[in-house]
Amino acid sequence: MQVLTSRHLVNCQFTVDRYQALKKLPKNSIIAEVGVLGGDLSQWFLDNLKPSEIHLIDLYNCADFPGRDRFTKKQHENFIHERFDTEIRTTQVKIKKGYSWKILGSYPAKYFDIIYIDAAHDYNSVRKDLEMSIQKIKDDGYIVMNDYIMYDHLAMSKYGVVEATNEFCIKNNWEFLYYAFHPNLFCDVVLRNIKD
Repeated sequence: MQVLTSRHLVNCQFTVDRYQALKKLPKNSIIAEVGVLGGDLSQWFLDNLKPSEIHLIDLYNCADFPGRDRFTKKQHENFIHERFDTEIRTTQVKIKKGYSWKILGSYPAKYFDIIYIDAAHDYNSVRKDLEMSIQKIKDDGYIVMNDYIMYDHLAMSKYGVVEATNEFCIKNNWEFLYYAFHPNLFCDVVLRNIKD
């Protein structure tokens, strides 16, 4: 695995959780949320960052978190449509179904202010999401990586988020702006282009 240098971390600040980091990002932005599940973070974005547009990208074929049980795998897409019905009708929320990197690829270059990546967590999927995101993010935009952790100790599965994220930053000259702690160390990192 490639190792970050001080160049990638010199401006990094720590926050107590992801919400404290996300609050520091610009309001009235165009946001892509890549991986939506029940739309809880989508609602947080709407309430706190007041995006002009938020694009909810998912395959919409997952059941809810165990214990929440708001929807089954078959009900996933309908649940999101019902939850954001008002915002969809005003075109603030746009629902996009498909593989994240393919959906991102359908947007114009430099379209988004913020891209939040929380889809598949294996290395190849995260790498493809990042490769497409760098084409679609504005020069002064932010990419946020969810679950910056190497191993999910609850589901007992390996993640590729750390490896793909570090590789991306080294290859493309990006830096960590915020490292956001979160319960069970499922941390988020906020990335931006290094200002030379």
